Amino acid sequence: MDCLPYKVAYERDGYVVVRDFLERAELAELRFHIHRFLDDVVPALPDTQVFHVRGRNGARRVRMVLRMNCDTYFENYRSHPKWTSLAQALLGEPATAEPPIYLDKPPAADSPTPPHQDNCSLGLDPPSGVEMLLATDERIDEDNGCLRYVPGSHRWGMRRHTYSGVRGFAVAADFGPADEEREVPVELDPGDLVCHHPLTVHRAPANRSEHRARAAFAMWFQGTSACRDPAVSESYNRHARRAQATGR
Repeated sequence: MDCLPYKVAYERDGYVVVRDFLERAELAELRFHIHRFLDDVVPALPDTQVFHVRGRNGARRVRMVLRMNCDTYFENYRSHPKWTSLAQALLGEPATAEPPIYLDKPPAADSPTPPHQDNCSLGLDPPSGVEMLLATDERIDEDNGCLRYVPGSHRWGMRRHTYSGVRGFAVAADFGPADEEREVPVELDPGDLVCHHPLTVHRAPANRSEHRARAAFAMWFQGTSACRDPAVSESYNRHARRAQATGR
């Protein structure tokens, strides 16, 4: 894979889309293990690791799963060469993967993702990192809650974040009409990947579709030059504990 065009777009916009990142067989294998994990592993996990949401029909569905590396397959997947080589090309330095995450927005569920910058919880200094989110099962578009990015916002520094009350996304960034006017929706077909910078402002609306979920698999990579500020992580974790206890 020639990563130079992706690196140019990533540095310019703060995000980049890689179409057909996984081949059909690679995607089928990953999808099989995700559904195995959801069926066999998730029921025994604590509610600090798995977040649920209810659709309008009252059915309880998984919305997010953290630390999927509790499963051997996903622990090994952290070193997948295709993912790692792209991350390192985008960052321009060696990088290591954090534990994988599963994200979903079930049909007709009120579960918007508030606008935020990922560095509000990571505290990377310098902000050398990249999140990669892969569409796994169905097309992700504006109807079922695709990600929306503010191009170039990674160059404007860290914004003020305040408590959101949303489990899994406990704080929200300052976000106004000018941001909403500039933001770009990113639609993905299964196997497509979007990568974004820790300071890129992004959000995702609720899934308005009556029948289609918005399932995705994500991995975070941290560059070797980056150090984490424990004070930032602890501040976020305080909000996260509050959202877990009383949020939605």
